[in-house]
Parts: sequence; C-alpha cells; structure tokens
Amino acid sequence: MVIASFNLAENNRVPYVTADEVRFSATASGIDFSNLVENASQAVQERALNELIVRASVKADNYCLGALGTLCATTNTENGRYRANRQGQIIIQPYCWPLLEIKTFKIGYGPGDGMNNVPLNNNNCSIERFQFIVTPTYSTGIQIGNLGLVGGQWANGNYQQFVEYSYVSGFANTFLSSAVTVGATSIVVQSSTGIYPGTILNIWDGQSDETVQVASSYNGSSLTLPLTSGILNKHSKGVNVSQLPATVKQAVIHFVVAMVKQRGQGGLVLNEIGEPSDVSSATMTSAVDEALAYDLLDDFQQMVGRA
Repeated sequence: MVIASFNLAENNRVPYVTADEVRFSATASGIDFSNLVENASQAVQERALNELIVRASVKADNYCLGALGTLCATTNTENGRYRANRQGQIIIQPYCWPLLEIKTFKIGYGPGDGMNNVPLNNNNCSIERFQFIVTPTYSTGIQIGNLGLVGGQWANGNYQQFVEYSYVSGFANTFLSSAVTVGATSIVVQSSTGIYPGTILNIWDGQSDETVQVASSYNGSSLTLPLTSGILNKHSKGVNVSQLPATVKQAVIHFVVAMVKQRGQGGLVLNEIGEPSDVSSATMTSAVDEALAYDLLDDFQQMVGRA
C-alpha cells in the first residue's frame, strides 16, 4: 500500500474568530443569533454559530489558497520532482505561505527509500516569504548515493530529483487553554504551531484586546508561552490568541453574517406611525457582505505555487 505523505500532516485548520468576536462586532450588531435553529435551545444556537464560523474560516482559506491551503499556521508535508539550477540551488515554492520554518528536506533519484535526508542549517537553507532555497556547501559534507557535491552544488543538475519536505507556514492562531490574570508573565495556549521566541501575538478580547511578545527563553514547543512583560487585562479561557491580520478576521465575520442573512433577506418598511406596511429586500444583502469579505481577502491570495 502506498500512502501520500502530505495526507498525514497537512491542513490543521482552526477557526479564525470566536463566537463573541462575531456577536459583539459592529458588522454583526444587527443580526439575531438567538434563533439560528428554530425553537432550539441556547446551547444548540451556540453550536450552530460556531459551525458557521468554521465554515466561514474555511471559505476564507479556499479563496486565498485554494482547496488545500490554509492561512492558519500548520505543519505541512509535500513532495515533488525538482532540478537544481545553474547555481546549484534547489528552489521550492510550497503551496502555503508565509513560510516560517523548514523542518525536513529529503532528496534522491527515487522516491521513498531512494531519498536521503539533508540536515538543514543557516548555511544551506534560506527561507523567503513564498519560497525556500537549499544549496549544499562544502561544509555540509553530504554524499547522497550518486548525488554528490561538486563545487558546493548538486551534481547532475540536469536531472529531476525526487524531493519531500515538511515546513511550517501561515499565521499563528490558537486559543487560551486557561484564564489569565492581570500581571501574568505567561499564557497557556492550545497550540504552539507557528510560535517562536520573539513572536508578537494579539489577544483578541473585545475592549480588553492587547498585544504580547513571546520571551527569548521560549523553547519553541511548550504550550506555556513566557512573555516579555505582564498581561494588562484579565482574559477568559477560549479567547483567541493570533497573528492573523485583523482584515482576515473581519472577512470571516462578513462571511458569517452573509450565511445568516441567506436564511431570509426580507426587510420591513415602516409607515409614519412606525407600523410595518410592506416588505422589501434588505438594503445590505448577503451578497454585499460576501463581496466585502472577498475584497478584504484579495491581498492574501496565493500568487505563486509549486515550482
């Protein structure tokens, strides 16, 4: 049996906003979320809203990166066939961006056991926003089967090589695992993917929004994030902690509002004494919210892909 490597690691999607962010936003202030499922309990209404948020977040991903990509920080594994260029460089443009970390890199004349692991360091791997470059140097001392090093370059560069690589890309996006008190110098989150020493994160909590920075002592994997300074406001469990640009979050809110409006887009026309006299289409329909969301996401569309 042959299993695609990317099927095991790709696309760990996380919602981009919380239910409170939607409910208390100016965009959704005129929307009634109390009867999304007719005559159901409040718990069911809350679950329905959270399901809409999940679908709206994926909709944003699909528009920006296609069916497979996500803006949320994830660890992905991909494979392909590549040739070294004349400078001895192998240049790879993965499906997802921005690139944060290259974890592993394998190359060889054949797939699977025909590939050999290449240890990566600052001397042979350069990471850019949309691509990374691997260039073996004299100091690596790597001999990969028949794929030798000549003058610091891959030998036989005119031939395609099988390549498999794993990387971290996207914007860090997670949630508090426990409440935080004022003055706390650390926070506990649900995921550490995309978070590194020095990372700046936004805590999205309405009037208590604030920005924190991960301390240089952070080990890069713990779910407890040490901070460079104390927390200014108290925060409840489940609050969003993210590097996502605010425009992406706003687009997701527009998508949620559009999906709610699609259930019924009629509006009441009031006569002079305030009684409804007619029904007309709402001034701002679901299509308007959809268009506003897409406009906000235009700058995040993937313009490059696998090379």
